[in-house]
Amino acid sequence: DGEEVEVEVEVEGEEEEEEEEEEEEGDSAQLKQASRRDMYSICEFAGLGGLAKKFGLTPEQFGENLRDNYQRHETDQYPAEPNDLSKEFVCSQFPSEEKVLQGARHMVAMQLSREPLVRQCIRQTYFERAKVSSKPTKKGRKEIDEMHYGYTFKYLKNKPVKDLTGDQFLKMTIAEDEGLLKTHISIDGEGQSTQSYFEEIKQLYYRDEFSHLVQEWNTQRTMVLERMLKFILYPQMEKELRSKLVQEAKDGIIKSCCRKLYNWLKVAPYQPEQQVEEEDEYIEGMGSTKGLRVMGVAYSSEWDTASFAAVVDGEGDVVDFLRLAHLMKRRNAYREQDRENKLGDMEAIKRLILNKKPHVIVIGAENRDAQSVIDDVKLCVKELEEEEQLAPIAVELLDNELGRFIMNSPRAEAEHRDYPPLLRQALSLARRMQDPLIEFSQLCVNNEDLLCLRFHPLQEQVNKEELLHALELEFINRVNEVGVDINRCVAIIHTTTLAQFVCGLGPRKAAYILKVLKQNNARLENRNQLVMMCHMGPKVFMNCAGFIKIDTKSLGDSEQYIELLDGSRVHPETYDWARKMAVDALEYDESAEDANPAAALEEILETPERLKDLDLDAFAEELERQGFGNKSITLYDIRAELNSMYKDLRTPFRSPTVEEKFNMLTKETPETFYIGKLVQCRVTGIAHRRPQGEQLDQANPVRSEETGLWRCPFCQQDSFPELSEVWNHFDSSECPGQATGVLTRLDNGVSGFVPTKMISDKHVKSPEERVKPGMELYTRIIKIDIERFRVDLTCRSSDLSDQNGDYRPARDLYYDHETEETDRKADEEAKKKQARTTYVKRVIVHPCFHNISYKQAVKLMESMDQGDVIVRPSSKGPDHLTVTWKVDDGIYQHIDVREEGKENAFSLGQSLWINNEEFEDLDEIIARHIQPMASFVRDLTNHKYYQAADGGKREVIEKILHVEKKKAPSKIPYLISASKEDPGKFLLCYQPKTSARHEFVTVTPDGFRFRQLIHHSVNALFRWFKEHFRDPIPGATPVNVRHRTPMAPSRPENTPAPSGINLPGVDPAQLSQLQKAISAFPSNLSTQQVFNALAAATSQGSSATPAQWGSQGYSQNQGQYHTGAGYSGAAGSSSYQTFANPTPMATPMMTPAYPSATPAQGQPQSTPRYQPTPQSSWGHGHGHSHGQGHGHGHGHAAASASTSGNTPARAPPRPSTSAGTDWGKAALQWVQQQQRNKQRGGDTPKIRTPGHHTPSHHTPSHRTPSHRTPTHRATMSLSPMVEGTPMIESTPISAMGDATPLIDEPQET
Repeated sequence: DGEEVEVEVEVEGEEEEEEEEEEEEGDSAQLKQASRRDMYSICEFAGLGGLAKKFGLTPEQFGENLRDNYQRHETDQYPAEPNDLSKEFVCSQFPSEEKVLQGARHMVAMQLSREPLVRQCIRQTYFERAKVSSKPTKKGRKEIDEMHYGYTFKYLKNKPVKDLTGDQFLKMTIAEDEGLLKTHISIDGEGQSTQSYFEEIKQLYYRDEFSHLVQEWNTQRTMVLERMLKFILYPQMEKELRSKLVQEAKDGIIKSCCRKLYNWLKVAPYQPEQQVEEEDEYIEGMGSTKGLRVMGVAYSSEWDTASFAAVVDGEGDVVDFLRLAHLMKRRNAYREQDRENKLGDMEAIKRLILNKKPHVIVIGAENRDAQSVIDDVKLCVKELEEEEQLAPIAVELLDNELGRFIMNSPRAEAEHRDYPPLLRQALSLARRMQDPLIEFSQLCVNNEDLLCLRFHPLQEQVNKEELLHALELEFINRVNEVGVDINRCVAIIHTTTLAQFVCGLGPRKAAYILKVLKQNNARLENRNQLVMMCHMGPKVFMNCAGFIKIDTKSLGDSEQYIELLDGSRVHPETYDWARKMAVDALEYDESAEDANPAAALEEILETPERLKDLDLDAFAEELERQGFGNKSITLYDIRAELNSMYKDLRTPFRSPTVEEKFNMLTKETPETFYIGKLVQCRVTGIAHRRPQGEQLDQANPVRSEETGLWRCPFCQQDSFPELSEVWNHFDSSECPGQATGVLTRLDNGVSGFVPTKMISDKHVKSPEERVKPGMELYTRIIKIDIERFRVDLTCRSSDLSDQNGDYRPARDLYYDHETEETDRKADEEAKKKQARTTYVKRVIVHPCFHNISYKQAVKLMESMDQGDVIVRPSSKGPDHLTVTWKVDDGIYQHIDVREEGKENAFSLGQSLWINNEEFEDLDEIIARHIQPMASFVRDLTNHKYYQAADGGKREVIEKILHVEKKKAPSKIPYLISASKEDPGKFLLCYQPKTSARHEFVTVTPDGFRFRQLIHHSVNALFRWFKEHFRDPIPGATPVNVRHRTPMAPSRPENTPAPSGINLPGVDPAQLSQLQKAISAFPSNLSTQQVFNALAAATSQGSSATPAQWGSQGYSQNQGQYHTGAGYSGAAGSSSYQTFANPTPMATPMMTPAYPSATPAQGQPQSTPRYQPTPQSSWGHGHGHSHGQGHGHGHGHAAASASTSGNTPARAPPRPSTSAGTDWGKAALQWVQQQQRNKQRGGDTPKIRTPGHHTPSHHTPSHRTPSHRTPTHRATMSLSPMVEGTPMIESTPISAMGDATPLIDEPQET
């Protein structure tokens, strides 16, 4: 039912757990028991086991019902309803009746799922009925085409797992691992209308009654079965079945690999038509002419590489070789020099064959050129047969896959260090013809060399150890089937690899036996010497003795007794039975004194047909009565061995069939080269059909009316001025005939032909109109001629698309065509939707402009350098552009550009705007806006504390800071990282104590903006940060502040709080500013001080100016506050006093003061000029330069109060009132005074919003703009630059804008 059981579990304290751990560690003799705190144990601990027993059937009874498929055990019914019964089990872990029932259902479901009989029945049914379905992912729909291995099962629906064949499920698993497919296995299938398995078995758990009580319990039982199947057993069974199917597929691959190796090893040594015997005539360079002599020829696919031929004697040693530098040239080459060189190589081959007289010549199947090499060698042999009456020599083709690996193997390089690789390949080909088993065993020296051969396309998916073990078993079977001649292994080095596969030996014991024989310079003359000379134990001897053969015919000069049976497969423990069989077959009298079983054995070997008359079954019965067991099979094997001792049971060598030759030369298989496959080919020419006699007689040349020239009706040549020249064209055989198609060549060397009608769906008069030699064509195979190595192709668009599926591979029988069609239509709709351009294509000539979308721009930016720019159309409309520039790898900032003064929708505007800044053209944007930011970004990314942190992920950064904080707890680690979520911004992260803090640093063309300040360089940024990181962050409300703000001290008890101001006729914006200003002032100020403060807050004219505050009572109270904060005042200022609460804490509501005096009414007004910050003050966060006209904070005195240098007279100080002030009345009086001034002709007061405070212990001043006369031009306020000394920007930035801090925890004090 999909329910999740939620339980409240009390966690024991850490101290109790530590005490238990100490007790367990103290008792080392006892093993630590696994602690189970799963859901079942919690339910059991809560006592729900009693409720679980009330469901009516035990797991054993339900298992028997499933096994017998009928309700063998009736379900018991408890008289109380489930909800009423569950009330008795309510506890802290299960606080409600429903929770109790959930826990009880979980317990019953777990008990049923753990019952072995239940699992056995459900597993058996699941494996029989399981169906697999597959559907491609978004990636799979694009990548799985008809050339992909998963094309046949791209869409499957309810295919029974028992119908899976071969490695199909393994391919599905591989595709799923690659993210191409999603497979699902279920017992009921998808969309099945038949009864589900759950519906079948729930009848075996029900009670068949219709009362309300029974129905309530049946509902609970239904939920139990559903939970048991869907959430417990089905997932387990699916996982188990998947593992089983994958393992079966891998076992099938291993068997396929072993079968292919068996096909290679089962081939017997080559046997020529004439008997191979030791010849009496002397052959130059050969010490012994015994055995099979083979000549191997190896060539390279590169024509400029020399080929090699090698002749080996019967022992596999090279007796002569030949370098053939011009073998791959054609006999009818165009150049005479090439023809002469080719003939020279062929004469050299003839001399080598004549001198060494090989029994067979083998050619490596490198590619299709092997056919021409075979033709050349056969021609040489034929000429020798005619000229020198040489015996016929066969020329065979052999796969060179083994030779290509061996020629580069370390063993071959060590054995034949001076041989070039192709000569070593020719040697390998010759030895493989002599005995494939010996040559393939060369790969078993190192463990994984054998896996270099290609046994199966999916052999990499199989465990290497398992595959190697299976392949070694195949070697063991074949080697022991043939037998190993130990004396030959000692004499011939390259045959020693066979000894390790003898049963009972292995690599170590085999190497020891060979070492002993070599050290003693002895040969093994009988099998008993394995024990006496080689010190072999009885067990090893019994295992290996029957597979070690001794050539008794070559031991004629031996002084020891020669046992004839040592040269057979008969085991020494059955020698007596073999002799008994020989005596009985010859009907010798065993009781006679002169009876000699050995002589009888020699005689029976000469006439083995007499063994047919023996009754081996009676002999086997006698042996069984004597206690030897059933030896019937052994006796029949002995008789077969006496008929032919150590007969080679391998398949004789045969020449490859036409299909095998095609696969060898093209390196293709029926699975990789088939009708309907899409292939790429190169055009080599145009095919023509010459006209025959009757066609020439009936030819009718046509004269062109436009040019007056005659045209050939066959080759369509139209350059003949006279009709007679056309007939001369026919008679001289210059007419190639009518073009019939296009000649091509595939990558595998197969020739291709495209008929003219298959070139295009439209009519094609001549192929020359469509193709040229050297052109690449995409075609589809429609016919394969393996004998001629030729295929017919088509390149028509209709055939390539193959909408009807005439050429595509056959799909699975359970292929889901409906789902595929639905996905295809959805993909087409998505493509159409994507094809609709969301932007207007612009006509802008600039190297950085591209008419591309956002995704295309990001993809193009991946290969570009940092700081590169792409200008593209904007989705906001034709009057916008988007400038995308690369901040860092994977981080791209998109800047909106507004255009004005456009001639039309496609042209570039005459003026370009980024926010409120104007640019003339795109080059100016790149030079003034993008390149400075890119330079600043490079400075940050090259800083030693920069971390990529996976695109500025805070969790990654916090881990780094946590590690650094652990290394040095007394220090504050910090780092900076580029933000991928907010391109153009960097995260400045630091950890003062236990948790990290994150703030944004925004890169601007002017520098780095941090806490609303602009910094010119990285060093200035970090220097200011180190000095002010503890300051309150602008826009962030401080929390956990344990002291009061000095600008809002505690009020006396009798002082009323500032009330809301409601003044008729006053602008609401002014009222808001007044409210803020009033709430920020202390309560112990006089009325005149309030007036002065309000005038300064709203930048209005008053009898007092900010420069005069230093001599008034307000200045006296405020100055001591700044002195307490640790700031030095201006020169000559000594009248500072302290507020009631001197704790330094600046607030955002503090009104800044300005150094320039507010002009009185009627006086001329001018734009104030600001003095630059002196260089000497840069780098000092708390330094002040009052002499330059910069006032700091409220109530700071300045040496120069105005730009003109005139210092206004200071008003006499008034004593401050001790009682509280009614700020509502004070504000009303002030507003009335301002209205009276307005009636006198003064300007309307303007209330200016105070800027945000600086993140330091004081509040720097803002610039106060003066009233402008109509004759003065308005000047734009510039963003201040900070080098050490912070200055606030003239235009305040919203606290929620770029400089918004990311605070993850309350600020620490």
